[in-house]
Amino acid sequence: MEINDISVAISQKLQAVFGSGYKKYMDEVPQNFATPCFFIQFLSFEHIMQIGDRWKVTPLYNVQYFPQKGASESANMALKVQQALKDVTLLNGSIVLARGANSEVVDGIAHNFMRFDFFLQEVDAKTLMGSLEHYQKTKG
Repeated sequence: MEINDISVAISQKLQAVFGSGYKKYMDEVPQNFATPCFFIQFLSFEHIMQIGDRWKVTPLYNVQYFPQKGASESANMALKVQQALKDVTLLNGSIVLARGANSEVVDGIAHNFMRFDFFLQEVDAKTLMGSLEHYQKTKG
């Protein structure tokens, strides 16, 4: 699993809930972008070791909404975005839940901050036996 898998899942969920009338951008917003649109921005992540060679990874995302009509539209959409992204489904079928979601409207743009937790397991490479040949001699 990669951090980008969650970005793609967020984009797909926004498409499913809000339809194709909203453009979605990742990584950067182009110079003359059209509104209304979403900007999915990965901000940071925590990587905490757990018991049993596991790691808890908590990426933080900012899903921004650029309105067409102003700050009141952004405020209404912020709540809808949080409701829509309470869980996202990855390409492998796993469901990741949003945690610690909060929103704020700054300069008319809705910023939805959310964390998605997942665990990674360290797997040691094991040396397996190559092959075994067994000959049995029978009478007759």
